[in-house]
Amino acid sequence: MATAFSINRDTGTIRIGQVGSLAANQRKVEIMPDVSDLVAGSPDHGNGYDWVDLHNLTFGGQPAMLSLCFYDDLLKEARWSVQLPNASTEGGWPTRAAIDAEIAFVRRALAEEMGIGAGTLSWGEVWSSFDPKGFLAANGLRYRPSNV
Repeated sequence: MATAFSINRDTGTIRIGQVGSLAANQRKVEIMPDVSDLVAGSPDHGNGYDWVDLHNLTFGGQPAMLSLCFYDDLLKEARWSVQLPNASTEGGWPTRAAIDAEIAFVRRALAEEMGIGAGTLSWGEVWSSFDPKGFLAANGLRYRPSNV
């Protein structure tokens, strides 16, 4: 059974069902025991950033994947994607219509379920937009450095 995740509008804390809460600048060693059953991968790009991909999640009631970004062992950013039912593809890649549908869905879930609009917040920023270079829906949040 998939676990829902959400974002706290006031703090940017990511709540993963009953698993736990992930806060800005929280240490990776504090987070990993809580999410270990959800880890799908941990790509190392060799640039000081450490990403951990979590699967078997939902966002707004739809299947989702969440990637956590650590820098100097501290949580700095998160990005996610949502798999909408009947999303159209061409050659295995989402169509622009499917990408636009995901962006609209994520923005609606952020606004209606979490009270968050894309843009700058007191704790950082949230976005859901089209990434033309990757030709995908880019959904994410980044914490302000001052939250240390």
